[in-house]
Amino acid sequence: MIGAFTRGLALFRPIALVYAAILAWVNRADMDRPLMAVAVFAVLAVWSLIASWRRTVTTRMAVIDLSLASLGILATSLAYPRATVVAGALTLPGIWSSSGVVAAAIRGGTRGGLIGAAVISIADLVSVVKPNFGTIHNIVLLILLGGLIGLAATLARESQRLLEVSVRAQESYAERERLSRIVHDGVLQTLTFINRRGTEIGGPAAELASLAAEQERSLRTLVSGRATAADTGADCDLAAVLRPLQSDHVTISTPAEPVVLPRHRAGEFRAAIVAALDNVHAHAGTGARAWILVEDLGVSVCVTIRDNGSGMPLTRLGEAAHEGRLGVASSIQGRMLDLGGEASWTSAPGHGCTVVLRAPKDLEPLAPRQS
Repeated sequence: MIGAFTRGLALFRPIALVYAAILAWVNRADMDRPLMAVAVFAVLAVWSLIASWRRTVTTRMAVIDLSLASLGILATSLAYPRATVVAGALTLPGIWSSSGVVAAAIRGGTRGGLIGAAVISIADLVSVVKPNFGTIHNIVLLILLGGLIGLAATLARESQRLLEVSVRAQESYAERERLSRIVHDGVLQTLTFINRRGTEIGGPAAELASLAAEQERSLRTLVSGRATAADTGADCDLAAVLRPLQSDHVTISTPAEPVVLPRHRAGEFRAAIVAALDNVHAHAGTGARAWILVEDLGVSVCVTIRDNGSGMPLTRLGEAAHEGRLGVASSIQGRMLDLGGEASWTSAPGHGCTVVLRAPKDLEPLAPRQS
């Protein structure tokens, strides 16, 4: 959408410059230094070709537009006699001056457009010294132009953002449907069979049947998109959510004040931490201990999980993902990326492992992953 503004500006610059040159040619008899006008139009022509060829708007380009327009307006007093300028002669750049206002509005929204209009207005006032009706009229038009185009550019960006969010939501829904079919046709059928056969066999198999039934219910809730009671509700204290994880082998340190997060984000944090603790139990060695430190950084949260286990070479993470073992890549790193954060590891053989999880406290739903 913003591209339409930049393409329109790319067409406007040369057209406006040709029109300004025609007006200057018509009024050439009033000039006492026509070569100054030729120099001004030559510079503006070169810049118009460069800017139109690039077909983009940057802050630097907007500054150049405004600077050249202001210098062109001030140069009008050098091309025309002073009395002619004060009497209300058209400035050399004419309507080309508004290209800088439009560029500033595209780049900076309403505020940028108004700043651009103020710059050109000051140049106009300095040029004529005593403002006349035409000067005031042009200033009002510049303010309206900058404000309205800036507002339109802001609304266009917001519409583009909402469109991208909507597209991501549709893609997410389609992916959920695809995974639902795969899970239903494979995993859920298998869990149902294990539950039924374990119940029929009885004995130790009954416990296996109960676990299979529990996992089946969780998977059905997940693939159906229905929120569980744990996922709904208001904000919650991350420290309180993590406290049940404390045991003889796990020590948790939290701030004195609550670490408030949306409930679903706290749940994702907890799941990533549980996955990290599972790795400690599975790979750190017998008797390994883990320490969890929760830090509230204001707009974000940092959780550090450290153990005194056997450690590992960091290349092991990439090797595990290549082998299809996605506990770290999906359960930990994937969750943190979905939260708009990151996960990092520090480890060496014989020196334990440290996992650092960072993520903002809140983030727009379906925000793009950071890389």
